[in-house]
Amino acid sequence: MSAQIVEKNVLSSDGVHTLKGLIYLPPAKPLGIFHLVHGMTEYIGRYDSLLSLIASAGYIACGFDNLGHGKTAEREELGFIAEKDGYKYLVDDVMIFGNSVKKDYPDIPYYLFGHSMGSFIVRLTAEKYKDDIDKLIICGTGGPNPAAGIGILLIDLISVSKGKRGYSVFIENMAFGSYNKRFKGGGKYEWLTKDEKIKEAYKNDPLCTFRFTLSALKDLVTLNRLCNRRAWFKNMRKDMPILLISGAEDPVGDYGKGVTAVYKALKKNGCDVCLHLYENCRHEIHNDTCKEKSAEDILKFIMM
Repeated sequence: MSAQIVEKNVLSSDGVHTLKGLIYLPPAKPLGIFHLVHGMTEYIGRYDSLLSLIASAGYIACGFDNLGHGKTAEREELGFIAEKDGYKYLVDDVMIFGNSVKKDYPDIPYYLFGHSMGSFIVRLTAEKYKDDIDKLIICGTGGPNPAAGIGILLIDLISVSKGKRGYSVFIENMAFGSYNKRFKGGGKYEWLTKDEKIKEAYKNDPLCTFRFTLSALKDLVTLNRLCNRRAWFKNMRKDMPILLISGAEDPVGDYGKGVTAVYKALKKNGCDVCLHLYENCRHEIHNDTCKEKSAEDILKFIMM
């Protein structure tokens, strides 16, 4: 029996926007809540297959469109989070939405999953709201970036002339320009997945192809910087199981090196963490040839 999908709207921590979310209800009494936080320039609807699978296994699967994304944003707001410190709203919104779902379905475990930019968000969520999360799945994440500080400085300098809602090809190339270099093919999104249909759908989706404003790029870099500082690893709850999953050919995770660095640092700090790298798979492992195996590993992890 397929999952029943219902809409759920919750006021954002910014006090202005309404987070547009989806709840996938399992056919029987739920075993837990699986909350997915999506990545940059996409939306929760792109995870329909994974959320449906999780729900069919007996879990409430849910998520919402982040600020500046999908149905949460007006068209002119796509790629803009906030005038200042938008990353804080992104982190707080996770638990605002999560607690709203928990209130409707109390006394069952709560599992948090974040992909890409969403992985940075949930890593900080798990630090700030450590007692509210039972298990954490970090997907397609990145390790420490030595250029993060310089990147933030450059963004601030360019914002003086272009404004926080402006754009910068220079910053975009600095952040993402190398992602396609390792892969054959003439498309712009080869780094995402080997699946041609997924890449074509992404390319033609206006909710995926918008640009990030300078302020949103600063939020992205800040998220990465904060969740890779030494204090983050020390602050993580030692008894909370953590699963790290990534494509071995994912440039965001430096082709496995960055993700492994995160794993080793968590292990060094006494955390309960395991790592799965999927050979020959790129950034979106849920849309690549390892999608069945990665979904199986996720289910095994939350069922343990």
